[in-house]
Amino acid sequence: MNPSILHFSRAGNLGKALLFAAFAAAAFALAWIEHAERVAPSPTIGLPGLEFPAPAHRDDDLLGSLQIPFLLLLGSASLFYVGRFGARVVRGGGAARIEGHALYLHASYGAASPVPVADIAEVIVDRADRLPGEGGGGAARIGARLRHGLYLRYRSEGGDREVRLFDNDVEGGVDQLRRFAGQLDAWRRSGARMTRETGR
Repeated sequence: MNPSILHFSRAGNLGKALLFAAFAAAAFALAWIEHAERVAPSPTIGLPGLEFPAPAHRDDDLLGSLQIPFLLLLGSASLFYVGRFGARVVRGGGAARIEGHALYLHASYGAASPVPVADIAEVIVDRADRLPGEGGGGAARIGARLRHGLYLRYRSEGGDREVRLFDNDVEGGVDQLRRFAGQLDAWRRSGARMTRETGR
């Protein structure tokens, strides 16, 4: 595979799209069930000649009032990721490429593009839970131990920005990430050497 290009993996992104679709379906289903329970009439307790309504559910507490909006928000956020990963499955294409003295990143990474190779300050390929800057705990942390990623830090508009690409996002997985990182590092060293020689 060409070490200067990272192509999106259709299988990896399809798996992620289906996972987030399941999250969205579960969140919307729970919100619907919660809503149905709140609007359902209170059951009654029947005794010979008497009928007593059962105690109504308390829905005025803070946790109860936030439950449905939280589930709807969670479902909507999951749908956003379904769209992101689904678009990568349908369109395919390149996640990143090195061309000339610049790095071009797919728009879904939210990074400035192109990024001059000379502006890239750090390139790391490692297990995802050991990459800088990205926290998280619980299941997310355990999942991160099972995959690898490429971390890029670059200078942009007077500050630093970061991008992470993961092995299940790209064809060739971690091996291709390592080849790409090596190629990027070679371009960086070449650019730094040229700068020293020309004094610019």
